[in-house]
Amino acid sequence: MVAAVDPTYPLYPIACILSAVMLLLVLITSFIRQSWNLGVAFLCFWLFWENITFGINAIIWSDNSDIKLYIYCDIVTHMQVITSVVKPMATFIITRRLYLIASLRSVELPDKAVKHRNLAIEWTLGLALPVIVAGPFYYIVQEFRFEVLAGFGCQSTADDSSLGILLINSWAVVPPLLSIAVYYPRVLRIFYQQKRAMDHFLQSNNSVSRLSFFPIFALASIDLILTLPVGIVTIVLEVVESLVQTGNFPLYTGWNVLHSNMEPLGLSYTKLVAAGTSTLAQLYFVHWTSPVLAFAIFSLFGITAEARASYWRIICTVEGWFGWKPPIRMRKARSPTGTTEFGARPQDTSLNLDIESQPSYVDPNARAEQGIEGRGVRGLTHELEGDSYPEIAEEPYMEYNYTANTGAHPNQHRGDYDPDGEKPVDASNAV
Repeated sequence: MVAAVDPTYPLYPIACILSAVMLLLVLITSFIRQSWNLGVAFLCFWLFWENITFGINAIIWSDNSDIKLYIYCDIVTHMQVITSVVKPMATFIITRRLYLIASLRSVELPDKAVKHRNLAIEWTLGLALPVIVAGPFYYIVQEFRFEVLAGFGCQSTADDSSLGILLINSWAVVPPLLSIAVYYPRVLRIFYQQKRAMDHFLQSNNSVSRLSFFPIFALASIDLILTLPVGIVTIVLEVVESLVQTGNFPLYTGWNVLHSNMEPLGLSYTKLVAAGTSTLAQLYFVHWTSPVLAFAIFSLFGITAEARASYWRIICTVEGWFGWKPPIRMRKARSPTGTTEFGARPQDTSLNLDIESQPSYVDPNARAEQGIEGRGVRGLTHELEGDSYPEIAEEPYMEYNYTANTGAHPNQHRGDYDPDGEKPVDASNAV
């Protein structure tokens, strides 16, 4: 077997596959909790597919630049173009939403018309526009059907021209610059100038807490740090390379020139090294930004208390399929409400910045009955799908635990009482 051309192999494919699994966990737990931030959801979805395909590519073409798997490469290269647009657009969507929340001091928009318009804007920026860029825009400046790089696999190729930069590469620069110039400083200014008022808002509005607001803000910052430099360096290298090779930087190479020969192109690792240290470094940096960004997303959203509770719920469900049951001690350890029992299982709750598209409200006045060792029970958070308006969830029916406090069940005196007939729901399932 020929040795891999990448000296770090298999570090990169392992990182890509591991990061894809982490993103999948974030998506699954968000689906279970019905907790969505549209910008984060777009970013996680497309990053998942990009990382999984990057990992596969690095394995298949680890020691060669053979042109093969034509249909697969066609799909993957167009997906790469979509993701290259989604990453900066997701940052723009996130910072814009944070600005709306910080300025309006509210997680819900004023009326239905504004809500629908905002939703249309976000879906256009996060899905429609990237698909258009990867479709007709990319075809206008597509230089080869695809390009196979030894050690990296199939890649998209765009014409080194002013039109190519405008239609493809500019999206990695313009949205981050708008975020930095328009929304990012305004969010910071509002928080620092009106810190006391914003602290009161975050504390009084249970749907937006500091624990949920700042991870989103941190993600937008990390994405800006990774996306904007890559976009600027890519454009600069393309311009410099074109000037060195041809002496000029054309406005557009021409439709007939580009589309007369659309065959794939394969480049060995030797040719990549010969292209220069800057080109090779930029290639590595671009490929590593996706798994690094995925690790950052998981560290911010994949290890929260709500996410860990969802993982445990998934594990218990899978064990139930095989007839296994977790130890009673483990179930009790995950029951933060002690002996309180609920008559019905509520919908799962999350405060994971569902300024997202689903504001959530908690009723802090809900209390358990007086006999339960003075322990209060918080109201339920009702997560709404989409950008719906918040509703106050009904307080769940609560049973007094007579057995724990009196030693006897209230129906024990009845002749037809069956101690096995009533099985209260474990409070850990209601968290």
